[in-house]
Amino acid sequence: MPELTGIDAEALLEQLGALGLAAARVDEGGYVCGANDPFLQLTGASAERLTGIGLNEFLETTAAEHKSYGDGVVYRFASRKGDKWLRPKRGRAQTSSVVILSDVTAEWSMLAKLVSSIEVRDRLMRDADIGMFRYNPDDQTFNFSDALVRRGEAMEVYRLDDIVKDLHQDDVDKDRQVRERLALQGGTATLHLRRRKPDGTWRHTLAQFISGRKLPSGKFEIFGLSQNITELVDARDQASVMHDRLEIAMSAANAGVYEIDLRSSERWTSPQYQKLAGAEALARHSMRPFGMYHDDDIVAVRESWERCLRSPGVESIDARLYRPNDEEQWVRIFMRVQRNEHAIPVRAVGLMLDIQEEKQAELALIEAKRQAEAATVAKSNFLASMSHEIRTPMNGVLGMAQSLVNDGLLRDQREKVDIILESGKTLTALLNDVLDLSKIEAGKMEISAVDGELAVTFDLLRQLFLTKAIERKLGIDLEIAPGMPQMLHYDPVRVRQCVGNLLSNAIKFTERGNVKMAVSSEEVTPGEWRVSVAISDTGIGMTEAVRTRLFSTFTQADATITRRFGGTGLGLAITRQLAQLMGGDVSVESEPGKGSTFTLTFMAGMVDETAPVVSNEPMFPAPSEATINSLRGLKVLLVDDNAVNRQVVKLFMAQLSPQFVEAVNGQEALDRLHDEAFDIVLLDVHMPIMDGKEAIRHIRSSAEEWRNLPVIALTADAMSGDREKYLALGMSDYVSKPLDQRELTAKIAGVMGARQLLSNAA
Repeated sequence: MPELTGIDAEALLEQLGALGLAAARVDEGGYVCGANDPFLQLTGASAERLTGIGLNEFLETTAAEHKSYGDGVVYRFASRKGDKWLRPKRGRAQTSSVVILSDVTAEWSMLAKLVSSIEVRDRLMRDADIGMFRYNPDDQTFNFSDALVRRGEAMEVYRLDDIVKDLHQDDVDKDRQVRERLALQGGTATLHLRRRKPDGTWRHTLAQFISGRKLPSGKFEIFGLSQNITELVDARDQASVMHDRLEIAMSAANAGVYEIDLRSSERWTSPQYQKLAGAEALARHSMRPFGMYHDDDIVAVRESWERCLRSPGVESIDARLYRPNDEEQWVRIFMRVQRNEHAIPVRAVGLMLDIQEEKQAELALIEAKRQAEAATVAKSNFLASMSHEIRTPMNGVLGMAQSLVNDGLLRDQREKVDIILESGKTLTALLNDVLDLSKIEAGKMEISAVDGELAVTFDLLRQLFLTKAIERKLGIDLEIAPGMPQMLHYDPVRVRQCVGNLLSNAIKFTERGNVKMAVSSEEVTPGEWRVSVAISDTGIGMTEAVRTRLFSTFTQADATITRRFGGTGLGLAITRQLAQLMGGDVSVESEPGKGSTFTLTFMAGMVDETAPVVSNEPMFPAPSEATINSLRGLKVLLVDDNAVNRQVVKLFMAQLSPQFVEAVNGQEALDRLHDEAFDIVLLDVHMPIMDGKEAIRHIRSSAEEWRNLPVIALTADAMSGDREKYLALGMSDYVSKPLDQRELTAKIAGVMGARQLLSNAA
């Protein structure tokens, strides 16, 4: 625009006003020098108020709201005739410029509707575990929808090399060939890809590729859908009979999307949806509600739709599409309804999947059940295996630690051993809860409160983490406010778990300075105390945005935190859940670079002085001298394939002066029983050649003298129902690993009862 003099600018303002265009003149500093009548009418300002004020400042303070739009800003002005969205457009000159307020109301409203539609569609795609992607072959970059961003913060663009590096080696070449063919020739393709997850397992996806517009280079852009089929593939692996059929069904999957404006009944469908539904079915649907479905399925689809209108979640149903020649076309429909601020349904979004091959193979009706059963069996087997594998070495650690207690240790040595035992007991207690399948499947976590000293619990925690803190040249201060009762009724295991998580994080994210643990309490009602534990550090701190999502599962501050410090992001989520179960919560205060303070609260009850004291120690008292004397000289057949476990048992029973005969499997145990008599058998369950379950069957069904022989199962199995299972097999009692010395002695005394020892009989 040529340079304007003040007179020229004033004339231009009048000309623009005559055309009904709102305009103002500003100087080089952006201050308003004048405005025409349409400008004053739209903004409701007077000429005197405008003079000498910055245009941007005026618009921001006068408009009802403003938002970024493209490379500029749009402003909303309210009037009796309705809201108007205006966008300033400048003409630059050396001394002044004229700014025209363009009316973009229609454009902005359409954009807002489009954004809303996209958000609903994306949410539905995430619910169905389906994501979208775009690939540019020229610069070899990907753009992903939120559903496909699994770790860290989403980036605008991803490089091909970063995406391919996680692919299974056998899938790399297939993926490359498809991308090259579609980029050069166009078309579509379907691939089953495997991608390595952080835990080392594989994530299976079914990717549907389709070529898009042709770029200036002559190559085609590639668009696609990626569906997570990991659970389906895992179930297929568990059921080999379903393997081939399920592979074919998932490889041929097709998806279509539709949207319905519930106020105007306007309907939008994607080309894939139209192709899958078929012209005949769509024509029938236009004349008859739900007419696109098979006559026998219309009632079920209508009921599913009505449930969807009442429900905030996603509704799904399997149904057949209408075909004039009575052919079958099965589809799986996902539906979700969007509501306005008054909770009135305004828009429905749906997804239709082709499951015809699954139905033809008669798998669709039983697939979900088989997957659930396969997953349950696999999980139970895995947990049982992990129970055995973890408890076996734990038995050695805790067994030797318990044995050291009786070896006349120095005071500082005894404190260290006590910390080992305390940590082991906590780990064992947590392992028991994790491995209790019934609690996990029911989503229940029990709080087991006992009488205890909170000060002792916190001091042991401080000692436990002090070594790690010293390694990082940090200190841990413990402050307990006066007035807290010495004894309270609380769950020490859960308190240790929560505070331990917070202490571990504080040490991990603090490179210099100090960690402080401040404990206080207040009596909220008679006999009920709220305990507060504030864990403060001088670490890296965090922003407000990070704090808002901090307690979500698998959340870290950002991707660099995970790479630098490690961790899954589960600890804080679990801590908050446990705190809420104990009647409290977890909160955080933090500033970047200034450290953080996490405050854990939980409820504790006053100790009932008249009630029996329940200790957090094992429920087995130290054996009396009379019990030890009655068991001296016990002849024991010790059966375990692990030498460390046998050594632990011998150390635990040393005070009984027993006579041990050892065996490493069930068959060898039976041979020893044939050769000589024993007072008791301590029998491991998992052994090679012949395990303990088969051995006890032989013992109870063989010679008469064996039928009443005391046999105690020593096993790492600690799932719900294991004790009852082994007692049903014929075991006299059951002791889970890691062993407790007092429990083992009490169980031996219990099964021996008043039986006469072989040594006494001789």
